[in-house]
Amino acid sequence: MKKSALFLVCAGLLFVWGCPGAVFHSERDGRAQIYKTDDSGILQGNISNNPYQDRYPDVSPDTWQVVFSSERAATGDSGIYTMDRDGGPARTLTAGPGRRSMPRWGQNGLIAFTALPHGQNPHIRTIKSDGTGERQLTLPGSMESDDGGHDFFYAGDMIVFSRKDLSTQKHDLFIAKSDGTGTPKNITSSPATDETFPAVSHDGRLLACRIASAGQDRDMIRLYNVGTWAPVREITLPSPAGTVITGLGFTQGDDRLYVSAEAADVAAPDARQKQEIFLVKTDGTGFGRLTTNDTLDAWPAAIAKKDQYVKRIPVLFVHGHTNGAVPTWQEPGISGTTSFKAALEANPSLRIDAFYLELPLHTDPVNFGRSIADDATDIQAAIEGGFDSKGQRGLGILTMTEFQGGKVVLVGYSQGAISSRYYLKNSMGSGPLGRITVSEFIALAAPNHGVAGKYCKGVFGYEADRSTRELCEGTLSIDNDSQTCGPCLDIGTFTNNTGEETTFFNSLNGHPVVENCNEIDIDNPQAETPTSRPPLPDGVLYINLYAAGNADKVVGGQTQSGDCFGRRLAKNHSPYATNMEITGVPGSGDVGVHYNFAHHWPTICVTLKTIVNQQAPTNQTEACQGLNQP
Repeated sequence: MKKSALFLVCAGLLFVWGCPGAVFHSERDGRAQIYKTDDSGILQGNISNNPYQDRYPDVSPDTWQVVFSSERAATGDSGIYTMDRDGGPARTLTAGPGRRSMPRWGQNGLIAFTALPHGQNPHIRTIKSDGTGERQLTLPGSMESDDGGHDFFYAGDMIVFSRKDLSTQKHDLFIAKSDGTGTPKNITSSPATDETFPAVSHDGRLLACRIASAGQDRDMIRLYNVGTWAPVREITLPSPAGTVITGLGFTQGDDRLYVSAEAADVAAPDARQKQEIFLVKTDGTGFGRLTTNDTLDAWPAAIAKKDQYVKRIPVLFVHGHTNGAVPTWQEPGISGTTSFKAALEANPSLRIDAFYLELPLHTDPVNFGRSIADDATDIQAAIEGGFDSKGQRGLGILTMTEFQGGKVVLVGYSQGAISSRYYLKNSMGSGPLGRITVSEFIALAAPNHGVAGKYCKGVFGYEADRSTRELCEGTLSIDNDSQTCGPCLDIGTFTNNTGEETTFFNSLNGHPVVENCNEIDIDNPQAETPTSRPPLPDGVLYINLYAAGNADKVVGGQTQSGDCFGRRLAKNHSPYATNMEITGVPGSGDVGVHYNFAHHWPTICVTLKTIVNQQAPTNQTEACQGLNQP
């Protein structure tokens, strides 16, 4: 459509459908009112139309409503109100003494606003868009004030705000969880720079804020990458924009910024009345002007949907000892089974971004010396960035813009579950990010206490594959799956153990494996779930799935069986782990059930529902309800 035709359409429909444009407050009617404009600046109109002072508008995530601050109380106090985008009766969200201003509407239905109760420093509060659940979000100290603006990011889960140090009179930017948990974190700290009015782009990738630096005679705009908080660029507005910036907002396409700033060519005697609305591209070019008045126009916010950046869940899938990522996760097993890849393709509404880690196979002779710790190094590089076991730079899922500041879900199959557990216990927090990086860990057919039988025979007391020696606890076994729990014939350890194989599981689990026999006298069982939730509110949720009835001859199941050393037991002993038996896994023979476990539809259902719900389903039947089976 030609620009002229598009303009005519918008001219007729702006105040009904909302072509690209913004809301702002203006004092051109003798009092502050909420106005709306298109991006040409030609079509402007009052959508408040009342005798009160209305300021600081923002638009709802679906664009149909506007939230604003209004002095409708006879006492002169201000509250937070909403109205339809095209005007109409206002709906009260907050009331009572004190002043409330600068509301921002998050994608999760929360509205955050600055509150100044009588006798308190300004702080940020949140309220649900239906007017319920008001709560205090920030708690500034006696010499602090949270009055410099704020905005939501990460689909409303987080908030960025400007806090003023009253002793230095300088603002810095902080971030906090929007549910009120945790402690705010300072993300900028420059003794010579004052930062206010943070605004996050609609795609969640950029943060813009106003900066005032010592020695400079005019305000500037600084852009940051959201999550890393690395500066992108600074923008200085050209004339006729003057020295003071009073508001920022990204346009609908996030390629430009609305800016309210002092205009040098306005003849008003009061500098405050010189505020006008300007447009500038995020690369600093394309400067333009939307309003020209001799009264204040300020605090612009785009009429733009906020549902195009629903937060997605990154999931790292870690394969086992013998097969790589493709046969484990992306191809079916025996006839009648499926794959995780096919399941995700059949259920596109799931908010899951899958990452299939390809580890060097331990069955390849060139990798015989590779340890499970090496796998854990690759897992760390895939999640946190940095270098993997081969000296190559890892994927760094949590360094990607869309996942910065968040966590991954970790899904490990067979030995991949042990490599993942090793990462959780020994590596997580020691890498580039220095924090808990996993929200849920789902173990599929995990040899949580080792393997035994023919898998630990070796040849003349020698087993070339180091990871197999670790899974066998460095100890030779006889080929007899009917062994019962109890004392074993001592047939020795592998002749080429390097020193840690016999203690690998003792270290990983926090107690000797041999004491697992029939689950008697296990010391410190909670050590099998390090950094776990619920003991640690921000910790890892452990979900452990295995075949029912000990049908898995490789790793066992709910009870110890087929190994007098007590190793073949997939159950996680920790009271903080959720253990779930999966029935109906197809296959026969030594590896049939074990191999098909990750291809079994109920296994996939339970895993996917755990990921999206952040808790295990009640049973596998419930888990499969509502999912499309490939």
